[in-house]
Amino acid sequence: MKIYGAGSLEDIRKCSKLGVEGILTNPQGFDQYFEGKYTLHEITGLILHNTHLPVYIQVHGETSGDIVNKARQLHELDPRVGFKIIANEKGFMAIAELSHEGIDCIATTLFTPAQAAVAASVNALGICPFISRATAGGIDACRMLETIRNGYEKLSDPPEIIAVSLKTVQDVEIALKCGADAVGMRYPLLREMMIHPLSDKAERLFARNWANVKGEDVSYINADGEDGIAE
Repeated sequence: MKIYGAGSLEDIRKCSKLGVEGILTNPQGFDQYFEGKYTLHEITGLILHNTHLPVYIQVHGETSGDIVNKARQLHELDPRVGFKIIANEKGFMAIAELSHEGIDCIATTLFTPAQAAVAASVNALGICPFISRATAGGIDACRMLETIRNGYEKLSDPPEIIAVSLKTVQDVEIALKCGADAVGMRYPLLREMMIHPLSDKAERLFARNWANVKGEDVSYINADGEDGIAE
């Protein structure tokens, strides 16, 4: 189970500290976090400055050639820069050319096993199936992932299946259960993944035990009203 992070620059720093595999981006995040104040070139530089991890910048263009040229320019900033590219005809053409040049690309906004097959054919590093968006569009996201997983298992070096468009922890768990290699999300959802009420309760129950260990201060924990033992 792998995790890719996303979000603001502060969130990217937090994700990096947690050891995620890399940083994913999209234009919605560019709009939300950078508010039209920076060029894509500048945004890429800022993200690189805030993480030591691979960074996958989403790029676009009217033609596959436009996409390739933009990607080449950004890749010159740092070899850690790879790309997310829309899973359509011009996108796959661009991925094929960039992959041939040794530049890592992820096919994103992917909704079908057919698109996943093309992504493998053009040597994409990974694919980003959209989970909640697929479900909203009437697609059985779990079945989609299972079908892609079954097909990719027949290949010697398939793209990594990175499930995205995840809104809840339940979405994450479904994606992993149904065949995703990894999940990609912004930091707030990653934070939710770290939390469970039983874990918090155990900390409060253990506090009573810590209080009986000489020198240990548990004044930061309010264990009033908790019954039972942690184990």
